[in-house]
Amino acid sequence: MRLASLFRTHEPLIAVDIGLSGVKLIELDTRGSAPELINLGSASLPSEVFHNNLIAKPEIVAEKLSALLEANSISDRRTVTAVPAPAVFTKKVRMPKMTAAELAANIQLEVGNFIPHKIDAVKIDFHVIGDAGKNQLDVLVVAVKDEVVDSYVQALAMAGLEVAVVDVDYFAVQNCFELGYPELKDRIVALIDIGARYSGVNICRGGHSLFTGDVPLGGRVFTEFLVENLGVSFEQAEEMKRQAGKPEHQKVAGLLAQKIESVAVEFNRQLSLFWNASGVEDGLDYIMLSGGSSALPGLQSALQQKTGIECQILNAFRGVECGASFDPEHLADLKAQSAVAVGLGLRQIGDKGAAEYE
Repeated sequence: MRLASLFRTHEPLIAVDIGLSGVKLIELDTRGSAPELINLGSASLPSEVFHNNLIAKPEIVAEKLSALLEANSISDRRTVTAVPAPAVFTKKVRMPKMTAAELAANIQLEVGNFIPHKIDAVKIDFHVIGDAGKNQLDVLVVAVKDEVVDSYVQALAMAGLEVAVVDVDYFAVQNCFELGYPELKDRIVALIDIGARYSGVNICRGGHSLFTGDVPLGGRVFTEFLVENLGVSFEQAEEMKRQAGKPEHQKVAGLLAQKIESVAVEFNRQLSLFWNASGVEDGLDYIMLSGGSSALPGLQSALQQKTGIECQILNAFRGVECGASFDPEHLADLKAQSAVAVGLGLRQIGDKGAAEYE
């Protein structure tokens, strides 16, 4: 089953980003010169919804999604969603030049040699990166367990939605980045999307992913740090974390600075490992942060100091036309955490994979 190219027609799709802490829904009109924001909604999710990257309680997700669809008067039923990076196996392989059909058949034969799962228990997709010389191609192969994809499909189906495209969260962030920052597209950029329990890393250049991985650090390390040091509930700590940038919460910001320092050190270490594994000779030019905790006061500057690389917070709505019906302050609050959803909203059926090679 091809994850990214089930059909080859153009149609509007509802982007649904289901994360550990919440679900985001975005609808973009991509017919104009710039995508236009049509609908935007989000809802929190209890932690027990997920288990080992699977949606263990799809009925809760479906209930939240149904409410968002009704609140935004959305009648379209076809969706694009993303599975989490830790559930995905990726590998860049070199293949002889051949037709797209031959390439798909050969990858199916060869993939069993390098994925850590039974071939009949995974869904496989591939993307041709480019010419590798000597009559060869560089190809990115992506494999996800059936049970992971099926859990997302089931949750969406219970909300009356049909999945048309399945993406991976860090590739969705790349779509968002390339839309909003075309001046950086040909530079080597590390996209770090900070989730609740992990952070997806995608090192890319020129529209191609050079290396992907995930770091077992996310926003919950800051929440748990506040719980331990202030003796508050998890929910109270989450709210404190969200308010840490406001002047009246300087004490919380000062406390978080201690944890931010150690997190920046670990990100720097992991980035060095990823960079060495990528095999690219040139150095990193930029780091772009996204995800809810990326906007924590001091995190951006701490990471920039530790790495010596310019670090920015990705504005997911840069390059998107947002009409007067959307509150600018609300969009500003959501700009860092909406990169996956916006990137999904840019997808169209058949826009990735072998179609680009044909």
